[in-house]
Amino acid sequence: MAFYNKGANAERELIKVLDGRGFAVLRVAGSGVNPIPSPDVVALKGGKIFAVECKARKGDYLAIPIKNMVDEINWSRVAGAEFFVGWKVPHKGWFFLKPEQFRITDKNYMVSLEEVLRVGKKLEEIFV
Repeated sequence: MAFYNKGANAERELIKVLDGRGFAVLRVAGSGVNPIPSPDVVALKGGKIFAVECKARKGDYLAIPIKNMVDEINWSRVAGAEFFVGWKVPHKGWFFLKPEQFRITDKNYMVSLEEVLRVGKKLEEIFV
């Protein structure tokens, strides 16, 4: 339950920030347990559509099961949305990555914290 609360709070924080930047935003409650795949947050502005899978955890690596990532990529393609994984790094803020910036293992899409801090985009670089 603690992971859910932390993730849900991060999602709520992100939608509040995006709303403040003039985006129409929505949070898809239960997106991680819904049998129909969907992103955690959808943001729209000026004809642009963004789909975000949010992660809020500490650690040196982020791993997302291949099926989950492929489902999110497919959802975004159907919706015409640009898809990002947003990782809220403790004490450093949000970083956003495209799926192709992850390394694919036999079970997961993986990225290291070091890589995220080096190549991840900050919120202000994407949501303008």
